[in-house]
Amino acid sequence: MNKIFAVASLLFLATGTLATLGVDISQPTSTSAFRCMVQNGRSFAVARVGMSTGHVDPHGRQNIANAKAAGFAHVDGYIFPCPTCGNAAGQIKQTLDAIRGSGYGMLWLDIEGTQYWTRNAGTNRRFFEELVSAAKANGANIGVYSSASQWNPIFGADYRGGAGLPLWYAHYDGSPSFSDFRSFGGWGKPSIKQYRGDVNICGVGTDWNWYP
Repeated sequence: MNKIFAVASLLFLATGTLATLGVDISQPTSTSAFRCMVQNGRSFAVARVGMSTGHVDPHGRQNIANAKAAGFAHVDGYIFPCPTCGNAAGQIKQTLDAIRGSGYGMLWLDIEGTQYWTRNAGTNRRFFEELVSAAKANGANIGVYSSASQWNPIFGADYRGGAGLPLWYAHYDGSPSFSDFRSFGGWGKPSIKQYRGDVNICGVGTDWNWYP
């Protein structure tokens, strides 16, 4: 048995849960590499489609197509916005225009890295709300990727502006479960957990994700 698949199987047994495992990627990934991931127990993928420079990821659309061709059941995209670049609506529109018709499911707003944001929580909140409004206006189903250690310093611990959206949170404890989750930003329940980071699988650098 493939070692990676064996580890995944042991995690299922340890948690007592038939989990759904996935990956997120930010590099060009071939159909064959995605197919290898499917064979190793991954069934959903999230591809970067917008970069922290404020530009569209030139590989995002093709990665979505390759993942779907490889047999992934669900394929989403994520945008790493550039708050200091301004024009939140423009960043969202150009990203969605680039992947429109690709068959992606959701667009996740990647909220992390205080160094990418301003030092003013009010300014950051307005930019985030502009991202959300623009995504909804363009017909996207959206969610938020973040964690308490990122969200709170960027927006303030009392900010609940994303609480009505699905949450994909990060905690690299190696455990595909929500047992570690602690409420923040108004979220009482997450949708996806990123439980391992920077893992090479099938020759590709990935992060590992789970949902029940």
